[in-house]
Amino acid sequence: MLNLRHYAKSIVYGGLDGIVTTFAVVAGAVGGRLGTMAIVIMGFSNLLADGFSMAVGDYLSSTTETQTDSKQALKNALATFLSFNIFGLFPLVSYLLVNRLSVFRGYTFWVACLLVTVALILLGLVKGSITNQGWYKEVFRTVAVGLVATLVAYYIGYLLGGLV
Repeated sequence: MLNLRHYAKSIVYGGLDGIVTTFAVVAGAVGGRLGTMAIVIMGFSNLLADGFSMAVGDYLSSTTETQTDSKQALKNALATFLSFNIFGLFPLVSYLLVNRLSVFRGYTFWVACLLVTVALILLGLVKGSITNQGWYKEVFRTVAVGLVATLVAYYIGYLLGGLV
């Protein structure tokens, strides 16, 4: 049976980074006034490349710990990669659906913001259930940290977009 407690750090670390960095790409591109196609291409490039990088980093850092064997380190890396990509997909969903559902046009970024908030809530719930901590505390902490990071990304993109 799979015990998620062994992978809690990798799941939370990968999931939060997946949400924040993918949304940072989205928010920066929106702030920089780039188009939907650029957002999707940059978002998926980030999702897959950064997810792989995070997994490799988890593997290498896990193998530096004397009590972690390479098989466990590989499982940690896989947990990081999967969590990064599952949670990191949320910021891109509205941009993938914008051409399919006209309701998203004009509100695509706001739908992405809502989906990011949902992803952060879900990650907080996952963290709380894995660690047996109070879910409300973990949800609040995860949402607060994640939203601050995404606001920083948006405003940097907005400022840089105004300079270019």
